[in-house]
Amino acid sequence: MLHKKILGSLALTSALLVAGASFAASAESSHCILQSRQVTHVTPYKVQERVGRSTVTKLAGAQVFVQAEPGLTAQWLQLTLARHISEMRGPTSMKDCALDLDDVSVKVDPAGSGFSVKLIAKNSKQAEEVLRRARLLAK
Repeated sequence: MLHKKILGSLALTSALLVAGASFAASAESSHCILQSRQVTHVTPYKVQERVGRSTVTKLAGAQVFVQAEPGLTAQWLQLTLARHISEMRGPTSMKDCALDLDDVSVKVDPAGSGFSVKLIAKNSKQAEEVLRRARLLAK
């Protein structure tokens, strides 16, 4: 009888620990992942488009420079950001996260002592919002 009570309390304790861990993970993932990186500066990301015989430069988003960290590669950063974007497609909303906009794509390249993270929007209005949110990351 005593063994059943001990096993029952252990099962209840482990269930509470699992629930607490999942709550902590969801609370931790509710912040913009770029806030956990050392963002050194943010610049507008511009592209050139051909219109007839001329070329027009337009805002396409933001270019965020992330400082290198031990073990961090461009491929790993790209994968982490892609996972973060797919997680945000659910009910979680991050009003100031540059990645929490529809159809924002990410391109990560090595850049000197860190990485260049291009946040590319689909249209100019969205590009302005991406740039505004990305500027909040600069420390």
